[in-house]
Formats: sequence, structure tokens, C-alpha cells
Amino acid sequence: MQKLLLSTSVGILALFGAGVANAADELLELQKNPKQWVSPTGDYANLRYSKLKQITTENVGKLAPAWSFSTGVLRGHEGAPLIIGDVLYLHTPFPNIVYALDLNNEGKILWKYEPKQDPSVVPVMCCDTVNRGLAYGDGKIFLAQADTTLVALDAKSG
Repeated sequence: MQKLLLSTSVGILALFGAGVANAADELLELQKNPKQWVSPTGDYANLRYSKLKQITTENVGKLAPAWSFSTGVLRGHEGAPLIIGDVLYLHTPFPNIVYALDLNNEGKILWKYEPKQDPSVVPVMCCDTVNRGLAYGDGKIFLAQADTTLVALDAKSG
């Protein structure tokens, strides 16, 4: 009986592990390109380091904003944006609005997701109304909303 249970458990874990590995393949490939920021820390190693070379000790003093974007939410923004292709994805603290911005067009809004949540969740939230970040995988942007709903948004259309 124990051998059957062990064999079944190993088989199930192997199937689950294969699915996870396939889902991660796209992210592993994308993170090889330093222009992509596919996870809140840039890569699975959590390095928070970019290999891009445009900013140097010679030009850092001459930097100026190219454009800016206001989410309209004035509370703490703790989640890092994601860059997939030429699109920057960012979100706000409660009410957890998600934006897709066109990096080739001065941050033009490509789409916006505004969840309908019960504001009664705010007083019971820990640590202010922050949201710690979006995730990307399989062509979707994932958001854990304040009301504990997990949302998968189409990365191209929202």
C-alpha cells in the first residue's frame, strides 16, 4: 500500500512539475533580454539588476525625465512595474487599477483594468492598502486584488 501511495505521489508531482517548468520557459527566455523586466525583481534570481548600458558615469548627470505618468492614487505604490515587449504594466494600491502603457508612445494607455471591489476590505488590510506587484505568464498579467480575488488579464487587451 505504501509503495502504491509513494508511486502515485511521485507521478502526480512529476506531472505538476512538468507543467510548472513549461509555464516558466517563456519567462526564462524573456529575462535573457536586458530590455525586459519580467518579474517584480527582474528575474528569478531576484537580482534587481539591469545589464543595460545606456546610463554611464559620464551621462548620469545629464539625465532628464522623458515622460511621466500619474495613476491618480496617492497611497503607497510598492509593486515594481513589469516590462514585456514594448509595454510597461503597473498597478496601484487599492483600488488595484492595472495599466498597460506603450513605451514607444510616451506612456500612452493601451488598456486599463478597474476592478469592482467592496471598499469594506480596506480597514482590515494589513500594512496600508498597498499591492506588492503583478506577475506575468502565458500571455497574461496576474493581479491579486485586495478582496482576495486573483485576476488573469490578457496582456494585449486587458
